[in-house]
Amino acid sequence: MVEIVDNSSTNDHPFLCSSWLSNCGAEYSVFKTNNTSSALSRFSLKGVNVLATPLWALDCGLSIDCSQSDFIDLTTCWLSRPEAIKLIDIPPSDSNTSFVNHHLPSGFKTQWRHTRQIDLHSPLPPTRRKQIRRADRAGITCKLVDDWRNVTVLHAESRSRKDLKSNNVQLAKLLTAISSESFSFAVEAIDSTGKCIAAGGFVFASTDTCLYSFGGQIRSQQSGISSVSMLSFAMTHALKKGASTFDFGGSSDPGVDRFYKEFGAKFVPRARLVAVVWWLRPVVWALSPFVKSAKMLR
Repeated sequence: MVEIVDNSSTNDHPFLCSSWLSNCGAEYSVFKTNNTSSALSRFSLKGVNVLATPLWALDCGLSIDCSQSDFIDLTTCWLSRPEAIKLIDIPPSDSNTSFVNHHLPSGFKTQWRHTRQIDLHSPLPPTRRKQIRRADRAGITCKLVDDWRNVTVLHAESRSRKDLKSNNVQLAKLLTAISSESFSFAVEAIDSTGKCIAAGGFVFASTDTCLYSFGGQIRSQQSGISSVSMLSFAMTHALKKGASTFDFGGSSDPGVDRFYKEFGAKFVPRARLVAVVWWLRPVVWALSPFVKSAKMLR
């Protein structure tokens, strides 16, 4: 049995970060069973109704220890919903590949993606430690900041360089809200002249997992080592705040994925569940831009 609550209070959802829903720029529904819950956004793209992972969240918030019966109840409920397109991300896990494959209703297709995670109690690889020392010698310093303005600007610039669409007005609203959350923090890397050259916004996805959610750097000869220094500083702070896992958030860009891998971050699979109503399937060539747009507004 699944209870559905639309646009519920910010305390009645599965995310530590309430802004994933309250500032996602769309209506949403919380799906609750006896033992777990999840949350999904509801919006329209060119007249087509969509049920999807909140646009800036990594996943739907489903508990990583969700039982087989709860998973079947939730996915069956999602599949029965009236939205024409469903794009639902399951939390990353080493063990969920066979679980999803064996218990997913036949109306869903699975797209396998991945993120990269690092154990915060493990030392960074020698090459990364060398780059941090280079950053120190270059006069690059890192600090925690309350103002997420540079995070917002550099995140938007990073997406622009990659020709990715972004709702910058909604992004600024979201990051302003996230900056006041107790489970978030921001870090800036400052060069020897006092200029911010890299910035990142970090959000706890759970009490023990810190997610690199937003950020970017000013492209220069120092951009690489400044980003490494900034991320290393964030990992140390996340560990102090009780995290044991650092999640890089994943990227479909091979270069960015390699950058994360070189921190010693391991490959962790995550499933995206996709369902399209039958009357839209014959025009899947037209659907492709819709599906792409639904996740590129981040």
